[in-house]
Amino acid sequence: MSDLYESVQHAGNIVPRLYLLITVGSAYISTKEAPVKLILRDLLDMVKGVQQPIRGLFLRYYLLKMMKDKLPDKDSEYESPENGDVNDAIDFILQNLSEMNRLWVRLQHLSSQKDKEMREVERNELRVTVGENIIRLSMLEGLTFEIYKNTVLPKILEIIVICKDTLAQQYLMECVIQAFPDEYHLQSLEQLLETTANLNANVDIKSIFVNLMEKLSQFAKDAKATEGEEKTEEQQEIANIAQNLDIFKLFKKYTDKIIDEQGKTIDVSRLLELEVAFMNFVISTYPTNLDYVNQILESCNNILKSTPINNSDKNCMKLLVKLLTIPLETHSL
Repeated sequence: MSDLYESVQHAGNIVPRLYLLITVGSAYISTKEAPVKLILRDLLDMVKGVQQPIRGLFLRYYLLKMMKDKLPDKDSEYESPENGDVNDAIDFILQNLSEMNRLWVRLQHLSSQKDKEMREVERNELRVTVGENIIRLSMLEGLTFEIYKNTVLPKILEIIVICKDTLAQQYLMECVIQAFPDEYHLQSLEQLLETTANLNANVDIKSIFVNLMEKLSQFAKDAKATEGEEKTEEQQEIANIAQNLDIFKLFKKYTDKIIDEQGKTIDVSRLLELEVAFMNFVISTYPTNLDYVNQILESCNNILKSTPINNSDKNCMKLLVKLLTIPLETHSL
């Protein structure tokens, strides 16, 4: 296998050479003739040779797919002191994610202005190749909340903020919310919300907040429904966090922060959409708490004081009607 691994590196063209190298590297790992972490590191270095965005994305996607069942994960046949452990698997995927995201962002600069729309469509279609890394991370058996909070989440959030690309930031934030367990989000909510304040002004923060709100309110309902049932120590701890964490207070803090920092630069209708989503969340999660409803209406009042809207702005008018009618209908006032 070592001879074969060596010989494919002499193939003429770089793209077929690297596909061959990944294929042989995968078989090499299967034979257990070489330490997994060394081959993973070697392949990551080698694939840097392809910097053309589309070719690079597909090559790295192929690498990820070929290695998904050969990573040194917990209880895997490839885990050992020599082969590495789940930390090596995480390091491999995070490096691949970082490079793939960079290639994906660069894709928009490949063409002239008139091809820009076509490139955006192409980028949208290729986003799943990048998101696959986050899905793969969430499926690792050895991923604990401690590793997630201290290593995985900070690194992913750093990749998201640094890229400064609206499409990438939007998609990767939604990927993180959908891929990882609700209890992880519950215990790291402040980290996630803090990041939303550092995203591009064009990112649709409303949809990110709505996704988070929906997942967490469902989680809180499920936790309430299973009250009294026997739980493991970890489940008990998470249930306590859910009860003691004031989700409203956290969302309110960061909603207000976004309004303060971006209120002058983004369209007022987007701020009102955010408040409508927040109102819906509060009504479903805290149905009896009128004080929370009042606080949201007070925020909207402040938005409109600083940015008056025109009577002909039908979208804003519809949103205001929604804001006023949601509590009226729910509380039968």
